[in-house]
Formats: sequence, C-alpha cells, structure tokens
Amino acid sequence: MEERNARGLTEQEFLRQYNPGKYEHPSVTADTLIFTVDKGGGDYHLQIMLIQRKDHPCIHKWAVPGGFVGMEESVDQAAIRELEEKTGFRDIYLEQLYTWGDVGRDPRTRIISVSYMALVPKEKLEPIPGGDTADVAWYSIGRQEGHFRLWNESRELAEEDLAFDHARMIGLALERMKNKVFYTDIAFKLLPERFTFPELQRLYEAILGEKLHGPNFRRDMQKLVEQTDEKCKSQRAGKPAWYYKQKRN
Repeated sequence: MEERNARGLTEQEFLRQYNPGKYEHPSVTADTLIFTVDKGGGDYHLQIMLIQRKDHPCIHKWAVPGGFVGMEESVDQAAIRELEEKTGFRDIYLEQLYTWGDVGRDPRTRIISVSYMALVPKEKLEPIPGGDTADVAWYSIGRQEGHFRLWNESRELAEEDLAFDHARMIGLALERMKNKVFYTDIAFKLLPERFTFPELQRLYEAILGEKLHGPNFRRDMQKLVEQTDEKCKSQRAGKPAWYYKQKRN
C-alpha cells in the first residue's frame, strides 16, 4: 500500500501538484582553481590560471574559471564542463575544495559556489581563451605576511583586483595544499611522471613557502618514490641526477 501524507496524497500525486517556483531559491556555480608549477630560471613558483572578466559584475577584474550548474548535471559534471569550455583542459586532477554561501557574495542574485582545485603539470597546459573572458593568464603566487601576491611578466595583482570572493578561494586552496602535502600524494599531481629529487624538493618548497633540509626531505620521501634506471641528461656541471617516479601502491 502506498504511503500517503497528511493531505492524503501519494508521492506521485504530491509531485504532480508541487510548484518549484513557490519559494525563492539560489543559483549554484562551480568554480575551479587551476594550479601548476613554473620552473623558469630554476626558481619554482606555484601558478594559478585566472581569467579577466569583460562584463558586469566585476568587469575587468580577474577570476577563477567557473559557471552556472545546469539543471540536468551534477556539480562535479558542471565543474568538468566549465573547465573544458573555458580552458580546453580535460582529464586533470580535480578535487572539491569548499562551498561558498555568504549572502551578497555576488551582486546579481543569491549565488552559492562550489569551488574545486585542479592540479596539473605545466607541460600539459595550453590555455585557450573563450566564453565570457577577455584574457587568460598564468599568475605566480608568493606568500608574504599572511597574504599572497600574484604576478607575471605583464602585471602584478593585488587581492582587490580579484572578482567576487575569489581571493578567499585562492587563500584557502593554498592552505589546503600546504596542509595535505605531507600526508597525501597531492604534490605529485604537479609533476611529470619522471623527476629528480632536487625537482621534487623545490616543488615542496614552492607549496610550503619555505626551505627544506635536503637529507631529511630525502629520507621522508623514500616511502613515496622509487628510483628509475634513467639519469637526467642535464647540461649543468656535476653528476647527472637519477630520475625518480611515484610509487604505485
């Protein structure tokens, strides 16, 4: 026997007369923070891809890629779709970061954002401008006195140059990476399949924002990496370094 509610309606009868427009409801967006690592000049810097908005609200300000979730897709599916539509990137590491629901975070209407963090080696990326963006650029990230700065060859951004609450998103993502780097394999998502120990250490230093003691770091990493039978054919003086790879277990 079908269950009935206090008005004597079955579930099917209830759904037929239900009016979804009776109550105000928020819109939902999926925003993705795409991180890579820049190795230019031997100095390692975390980088994030930002897009410059060409329409209101926050016109000309910089934002992380994102868009509205469709009625027939999950939030995860929306994040993947928006990422591919606005950047051309696909099949990269993606994890959910946080849900942003402050009232007034977007002046258009009540909008809740589910943010994601994507990590990918720089060698795989070719930014493709599109959608509602005026420009697409990679920005290096540096920490200083509890804040971060963003810069590239063209300009430097202050936190107020970022749209909506995206400065807070970036700050949280940096803390998430820093907190997870020693108990997960998250750093390896930013590396090619083969790497040297110095490259691995410089990557960890870029994520943590501090220098590490080489011998201690090498000891700590032994449980996560294994040596290959190849050496790096570097032109620098000194012995060629062995290539390592992440252990698969």
